[in-house]
Amino acid sequence: MDAHFTASRLERDRNMESALQEKTRRHYDKYHFIEGGSKRIAWWREYLSEFLPGQEIQDRLILDVGSSIGEISRGLLDRGARLVCLDVSFQSLSRCRETNPEANSIQGTALRLPFPNGSFDHAISIGVLHHTPDCRRGFRELARVTAPGGTVLVFLYNYWNPYNVIYHAFKPVRALVPLDRVPRPALALLQPFVIAHLGQKLDHEELRNLLGDKLWTPQATFHSISEVRRWASEEGLVFVRSKKFFLGYANVMQFKKAGESGPFIRRKLILACANCSFAPMQQRELQCVCPRCSLAYDVENGIVKCPTQLSNREELAAAFHS
Repeated sequence: MDAHFTASRLERDRNMESALQEKTRRHYDKYHFIEGGSKRIAWWREYLSEFLPGQEIQDRLILDVGSSIGEISRGLLDRGARLVCLDVSFQSLSRCRETNPEANSIQGTALRLPFPNGSFDHAISIGVLHHTPDCRRGFRELARVTAPGGTVLVFLYNYWNPYNVIYHAFKPVRALVPLDRVPRPALALLQPFVIAHLGQKLDHEELRNLLGDKLWTPQATFHSISEVRRWASEEGLVFVRSKKFFLGYANVMQFKKAGESGPFIRRKLILACANCSFAPMQQRELQCVCPRCSLAYDVENGIVKCPTQLSNREELAAAFHS
């Protein structure tokens, strides 16, 4: 009876997780993150060079989890890295493909990355994991797919910041006022924040997208540095440093995967099956197919579409038989 109850509870939790993830996907399909153009690309190119200097990324394979429209990835590509851009939003990835035609684009979930262990030299997730149904699991996945000696870089909302209170206090407003009904004068109030942060103005559409990410996003969680350092220790990552982001509303944290990196190997993208973990998937013109269980990833406009709503069969089976 207990095993049946546990399996039922896990299935219920998975359904709730899938519903939240689908709601988030629809939100960012409609309101992708801001597109700041060349100025924003240059800003992030300079900012990330402190954590990922040129000699560490030249010809390295880097995974950008939650790449959105790809401006952060563009800055790394410009410095000689090779990028795999993953996002749950197909519309965002379509724009990412225009910005980064040389990168591989994958539609998938940060909570079950479709790659084997240790597939990437480095992995980054900038302002994304806190929007997933399970930030902790997303962090574990980043660590899993990073090779020994590689960097894991995350940007997460800071628990100890007024933004935490503001986001949760705004819940009744989100429920009553659709984002597309927010009047332009209210959007204009964001402009001083944008100018101070990015050094440029945004049009009303992009201001609405920014508001959608900060206050209308379906999910936002907040995390202290000590909490994330504990996660890192549990996943075999060594803390390197942290840096407060603009006004301290978020923290950028850098970790190293324990172990020796060994001699340089030019890694190739390997896709794993999201259902049975088999790798590599067999490549076809418009599909990637698992030879073990026959799960197929469709390829549309150069974007590999991995399923994001699968139940974890192994976890449910283990609960049932425990």
